[in-house]
Amino acid sequence: MRGHLRPRLDRAPDYWELVAELPRDPLTRKRRRAVRSFRGTKRQAERALAALVTEVDAGRRGGTSATVGALLERWLDVAELAVTTRRRYHGLVDLHIAPALGTIALRRLEAAELDRFYRALLDKGLAPATVRQVHAVLRRALGQAYRWGWVPANVATMATPPKVVRPDITPPSRGEAVRLIEAAGRWGDGTLGSWLHVAATTGARRGELCGLRWADVDLEHGELLIERSVVEDDGRLLVKATKTHAARRIALDAGTLAVLEAHRARQLERSEAGETKLSARAFVWSDELDGTRPWRPDRVSQAFRKLCAREGVKGVRLHDLRHFAATELIAAGVDAVTVGGRLGHANSAVTLNVYSHFVRAADRDAADVLGKLLT
Repeated sequence: MRGHLRPRLDRAPDYWELVAELPRDPLTRKRRRAVRSFRGTKRQAERALAALVTEVDAGRRGGTSATVGALLERWLDVAELAVTTRRRYHGLVDLHIAPALGTIALRRLEAAELDRFYRALLDKGLAPATVRQVHAVLRRALGQAYRWGWVPANVATMATPPKVVRPDITPPSRGEAVRLIEAAGRWGDGTLGSWLHVAATTGARRGELCGLRWADVDLEHGELLIERSVVEDDGRLLVKATKTHAARRIALDAGTLAVLEAHRARQLERSEAGETKLSARAFVWSDELDGTRPWRPDRVSQAFRKLCAREGVKGVRLHDLRHFAATELIAAGVDAVTVGGRLGHANSAVTLNVYSHFVRAADRDAADVLGKLLT
């Protein structure tokens, strides 16, 4: 990297201006320089210039004239994000980040500024979990800016977002789960009941169940292959990989197999009545006669809320059927690795973290069992 010095004769004979040429601004492509004043002999100034060039070369004085808003716009254009994640990040940027920080130059952004911003969001009534999501957006965007050479450091890693207390998981009781599934089985042709039954016995995510095709269901060997998920984006249905981008195969019990077999028989009968055939790629839950279009995940959530209201069951969400499956398995003594595998967790540490309270309770039961063996 080049540099030069020149005397500042307008000030005093021993004043020098040190100039180091910086790389072009990565956003505007304009030429930039790092300039520093120095007082001393020419030899001392030459040594100071060499130190400045080394400092600049190491990236401590690099960066860009871009603003926080420009970075976020550029990063969201190129970041590899899931559809739902991208939509949520755009919302956080538009509603909270851009209005407060968008015009600030990246090179002037400091961790203290971010901490004040987080405090202001909390004072406005945003939940700590939402503020942490805002922090996650900034941390990822500034991390990319650092890798691009736009900033010398990711200041978000030095900021302090609020702590979030994980709410207690309150899955439905066995009685509530059975009651809702049986009630759904009496609705219409019972299709919603079959969906809820499979959700409660597999713990699969709603998008994963909506994305199931009959080709994924092995009725002969009693297995289910989960390798995709359905999401909505501005009214469009998209089929993508699972949340962890990994497929998993899980075993099915005899009761769930019977439910699926009965559901398939109804679907075949309906298709034949409509003088069509199920597609080779037919979705397990579909309103189309040939099964080519899956259920919308939001449609299932809406139907479940109506079901709960009709049955007088309060405080139960559709996602709680996933918690029901996990906690019932843990209570039965199934290990965290197996539970996490069925749920599609990235690793068993996630399972232990999310269901730590229930794991401790199961561990207490295990201690009592062993203790009784010696009494």
